Amino acid sequence: MNDELHILLDRLGRCGYVVHQFEHDDRHGPATVAAVLNWGGTADVVVLFDQDRAAAWRCPTGPGVDVFAPVQVYWSYAACPVWTLRALLTLAPPGHPDAPNGLTATPPGMGLSTEGRVPARIRARGHQ
Repeated sequence: MNDELHILLDRLGRCGYVVHQFEHDDRHGPATVAAVLNWGGTADVVVLFDQDRAAAWRCPTGPGVDVFAPVQVYWSYAACPVWTLRALLTLAPPGHPDAPNGLTATPPGMGLSTEGRVPARIRARGHQ
């Protein structure tokens, strides 16, 4: 893992994101890592699919909403992990005048399918 990615992942934890690690059905290969920050009615989510591909989005939360596979998002971004984390961590918080506030359909490839989503570990960092 490169230094900047390590720093950005550490910053996610310091910001209060809850990290979810999903293993593949066959328990072989690298795990998919996702992190969620629940703002209360809205969540910021990032999924690191592999070393080259990541996606992030802000979506509404509530009963029946799967934040890992949302139908609608306020904002989304996909690129390599470093660029995706940079974009997410610079996003204005919900309610801020610069925060995205219009819902759109979730672009293809943004969600994490329920097939193969075997939870392996969930970790929340204490406030520091």
